[in-house]
Amino acid sequence: MIVGAGDVGTHIAEDLADVHDIAVVDRDEEDIERLEADFGVTGVTGDGRSLDTLEEAGIRDAEVVIASTDDDAVNVMVCGTARNVTEAHTIARAKSPDLYETWQHFESGLGVDMMLSVDRLTAESLVRTVALPGALAANTFVDGQVEMAEFEVEEGAPIAGKTVEDADEYPSLTFAGVLRDDDIVIPSGETVIEAGDRVVVIGSPSSTKRFAHALTSSDSLETDDDVVIVGGGEVGTQVAEAFEREGYAPRLIEHDPDRVAALEERFERTTVVEGDVRSFSFLADSDMGDADLLVGTLDDETNYVLALLARDMGVEYTAAVVDEAEYGDLFETAGVDVVVQPHTVVARQTTRVTRGYTDEAAVLEQDSAEVLEITVESGSALAGDSLSDVALDLPDGFVIGAVVRNGTLRTPRGGTVIQTGDHVVAFVDTDDLDEVAAAL
Repeated sequence: MIVGAGDVGTHIAEDLADVHDIAVVDRDEEDIERLEADFGVTGVTGDGRSLDTLEEAGIRDAEVVIASTDDDAVNVMVCGTARNVTEAHTIARAKSPDLYETWQHFESGLGVDMMLSVDRLTAESLVRTVALPGALAANTFVDGQVEMAEFEVEEGAPIAGKTVEDADEYPSLTFAGVLRDDDIVIPSGETVIEAGDRVVVIGSPSSTKRFAHALTSSDSLETDDDVVIVGGGEVGTQVAEAFEREGYAPRLIEHDPDRVAALEERFERTTVVEGDVRSFSFLADSDMGDADLLVGTLDDETNYVLALLARDMGVEYTAAVVDEAEYGDLFETAGVDVVVQPHTVVARQTTRVTRGYTDEAAVLEQDSAEVLEITVESGSALAGDSLSDVALDLPDGFVIGAVVRNGTLRTPRGGTVIQTGDHVVAFVDTDDLDEVAAAL
């Protein structure tokens, strides 16, 4: 059951509708009708705080209850109600960092089995991606031992025009998938990589970083580089703290003097600058153009203009947090290097939790492919078979990119035998997810 049919709830419903019976509750009748038509869910128009509404939607039979409204208090209340009338696993979306910290102390005491901090997840996703030069998306698996990254192959790139066999110079890296126009190409050694392709690689973090350096002329972001974050709201604050955890000392620009004073007490390494980027005089007097990376965390319209100005000022690398779902492509077309959308980040994390056969998941290229972390169990189609045999039993759109056994990363090849307990990181065409789920 999903309570809340906004951007987050819609993405969760889209991800899960093919493999689960989904009921969605929302006060907006048009949103409910849209989800019913698009994904075949059971829709109930009503207030998620009402037990009568929840019972009409079938809460007593629910195995998972996901509260994804824009109101933290409503989300906690929905989960608390579910805890009292069912044994369902409860998941709540949360914007407030204070609420998230409180939940961490009590966990299920609030009736919430898992709370997803929107701003923290967004910040971590952004910092993880900008750390790889040229990466469009990045995610880590198996406690950081395996990294997935997606790159666009530009005209003149070293691997453009090469076969995968010739381009594969990295012993701990697997070319897992190629996203070409609207198609997914599962690469063989003879596959030719073309300019404009989006290449998905899986391997050790060090090999992924070496590949990134070879693919792009952009320099890797170093901890002593000048990182400028615009916006001292909670998202910007979480981004600054995420950079601090990675050893950076960013600058954060905030226009509200009271907020500036509060932030100065909060940070250890971040320099807080009072100023309004919407003011020409501030921009003219600032040294923002010297930044190695500029991150916009204000409203979407301001972030868009800011990214364009940053390019004109000579900033090499730009990133933005974009709230509106339909704006993502616009930012990418405008040349913003890294675009992170909170609703997508939270929806994907929620989807991961509801899939019993995966430990972690990352979604690529408008949901056309996913990268999954799977712990191999005794009844799995993977257990005891070599990769060449697995390839015969599973769909063509399933590619194993890395295997971690007893804490050691193994680069998979045809003769590699998968054992029970192995952690497998695999690329999957979403058209094949149902078949993969049944086999695993």
